[in-house]
Amino acid sequence: MKIIFVMNSINDAHANKRASDFKKQGHEVKLYGFLRHENMKYDNSAEVIGRFTNDMSYTNRFSIYVNGLRKLFSREKDDNVVWYYQGIDVALFATILNRKGKYIYEECDLAHTYIHSKWIQIVLECIDKRIIRKSKKTVVTSEGFIQYHYGTTDKCPSNVVLVPNKLSHEICDFKIQEKKAVDLSRIRFAFVGGLRYPALLSIADIITKDFPHHEFHFYGFVSPTITKDQLPQRNNIFYHKAYKSPEDLPDIYSNVDILVSTYDASKVNVRFAEPNKLYESIYFGCPIIVSSGTFLAEKVHRLGIGYDVNPYSKESIRQLISQISSDYSTKQSALSNMDKKDAIDNQNYVNEILQF
Repeated sequence: MKIIFVMNSINDAHANKRASDFKKQGHEVKLYGFLRHENMKYDNSAEVIGRFTNDMSYTNRFSIYVNGLRKLFSREKDDNVVWYYQGIDVALFATILNRKGKYIYEECDLAHTYIHSKWIQIVLECIDKRIIRKSKKTVVTSEGFIQYHYGTTDKCPSNVVLVPNKLSHEICDFKIQEKKAVDLSRIRFAFVGGLRYPALLSIADIITKDFPHHEFHFYGFVSPTITKDQLPQRNNIFYHKAYKSPEDLPDIYSNVDILVSTYDASKVNVRFAEPNKLYESIYFGCPIIVSSGTFLAEKVHRLGIGYDVNPYSKESIRQLISQISSDYSTKQSALSNMDKKDAIDNQNYVNEILQF
């Protein structure tokens, strides 16, 4: 089958991984997209159809989307092609400009919930659900998104496919490293990934200040939106360099006792998203801390593999540290009983998506 991917961020690792999975299954794939980060690498086979930066307003992006997509559709006129739209921003304009095109829609986040105007959010939610309804298949990366749109999975349209952000099969090429026994008097907390969220800085600051016998480690790059002055500095907090995924993950997790994945739960998208850190926690047998009041917190408790906390509350964090001291072994036991294969992508999902 010939599939044309249209990515709202041509640099996005997740978007490129999805296209790569389709290629591996033998499908003819072409890549187009919008470039957001001039200095970041992307698939050389992908063609840029527009450029903008993350700080550009959505209003100013409209003409860039329309012009880029209009040129694309004028070039690609094969009626047998299946379009793969990634993100509501691409899908909104693409479904207007290419009304007859068969398409698959992927929703990796609830992007429209970040818009401040409530009535615009409501309008875009209606449009989003229409895009889902009209699609051949819609891929969502979190069960929480289904809850947001439909309240319950029972009301979810039959063309929606859940494909969580699990680990790539490539992780199996790298042996899990044994970690030393956990010393609960000196716990190694860590965040692994791109540091963008103040909630992570808050929990790191409180833990390292109020519990100086514990450590906090940041593995990965620091976003330009985070200034040096915002980074807490203490002898028990460590900033490590950016890493390569998946090859560096086994070494990193051999030095982590508890994974911290606390994002800002005031954001609707955060409350319903299911980040891939959940699956790194499962695969590497590392208990996880997530933000309270989220779909992720419900899932972590259902699986019995971690904790939830208000990352801005000293009292909540004090209670968390006390709980860890009393039941850390229970969380580790629950993780050891889980099948690591459940944390890895099942590449048969490609065939499921294409059944229409």
